[in-house]
Amino acid sequence: MFYTLYENRESRYLRAYKAPLHLSRTLYKSAHFMQNKPNFLKDKTNATPFAEKDYENKSNCKLCENKPNTNPIKPNLLNAQMNVNKVLTKDYENVPLRRRGENKPNQTQFQTKCTLCELFLFFTFPCPSYNLAMQTWTIQKLLNWITEYLTNKNVDSPRLSAELLLSHVLELKRIELYTQFDKTVAKQQLDQLHDLVKRAGEKEPIAYLTGKTKFYSLQLKVSPDCMIPRPETELLVERAIEFLRKRTAAQFVCDLCTGCGCIAVAIAKNFHDVRIIATDISDTALAVAAVNIEKHQLKDRIELLCGDLFDPVVPQLDVDKPALSEAEGFDLIVCNPPYVSRAEFEKLDRNVRDYEPRLALFAGEDGLDIYRRILERADQFLKPDAALMLEIGYAQGQAVKELLEQTGIFAEIKIERDLHNNDRIALARKVSLQT
Repeated sequence: MFYTLYENRESRYLRAYKAPLHLSRTLYKSAHFMQNKPNFLKDKTNATPFAEKDYENKSNCKLCENKPNTNPIKPNLLNAQMNVNKVLTKDYENVPLRRRGENKPNQTQFQTKCTLCELFLFFTFPCPSYNLAMQTWTIQKLLNWITEYLTNKNVDSPRLSAELLLSHVLELKRIELYTQFDKTVAKQQLDQLHDLVKRAGEKEPIAYLTGKTKFYSLQLKVSPDCMIPRPETELLVERAIEFLRKRTAAQFVCDLCTGCGCIAVAIAKNFHDVRIIATDISDTALAVAAVNIEKHQLKDRIELLCGDLFDPVVPQLDVDKPALSEAEGFDLIVCNPPYVSRAEFEKLDRNVRDYEPRLALFAGEDGLDIYRRILERADQFLKPDAALMLEIGYAQGQAVKELLEQTGIFAEIKIERDLHNNDRIALARKVSLQT
């Protein structure tokens, strides 16, 4: 009876805390039998008087009215069980004092046992590390658990983040997570995954946790030394490739503020007759770019130079005069510079402001400092009829257009919006000599 009552109580606890059923039952059963071991001999002794009495007065028992009296010595065990339950439940107070003491459990011990078990489960099951260690985890269960955890932490795209983290730890493709969803995950991988999920819940970018990201259908290495490429930047790459494909002969391109090299790699991978010089002021960012260039086998077409904007380019071109001849210079200059203003920087999401390099984001009070410095020297490095393509902030279109017009060297100036209808790239074509 008491075990039955406690088991019901166990079921309610499991529904509340979602504890593993087999572990909870083991804990409760162990505590129950250790501190309140049932005495079956005593139960049988206590049941016998009630069973014999009911049999003698079977005329008063509706369940036994038609049962033949074939064995007056054998007790009616069915009635015995009913009467024992009745005594222990409804008529407990009417049982003689000596029998009450014999059958009554040690309530103090029992309540202490319940409290300890409940405290143990309360403080351990909500703990992710305990869950990971004590359960058998499959890929499907982990995906659901990580997604729920990241959702509660307000992480962007929690399901995608869960897939990326899990595929990284297990070294599987994302699609393989679903073709092998019932695969058991080893403890060492669980420990690694738990650390990454915890950091993701603290808003550390998933790309930094996995050390890689996708850009223009290419997998690239990233690290906290460089900014994570954004899907919006793919529009800049698309327009650059379209421009180069309309021109004849080999093309010479300069990629300023290259970071992890995403723009240079994407252009070279999709337009083969090109040579690119990519510059960046951060040597650690260039080290990441070198890995990406090596990975995609582009070392013969992309050259990395460390320095501020055009500074490292000058020795490469041997430029000692303010203007280049028609045969010199770049056919295209592309750049995704820092363009975040001071006011915008304070409002950035935590996963950007606290983790991505400030040098790759902040660009003075109005966010236009780098554009001004590029346009001061762009004429010197562009061929006639060449193009300058810049990524810009979501509301910087008009300001950047005015800066381009003030130079007086561009015949065509265009501001293009992205899929979210935000200003995204500035396109400018240098005046041709024939104009």
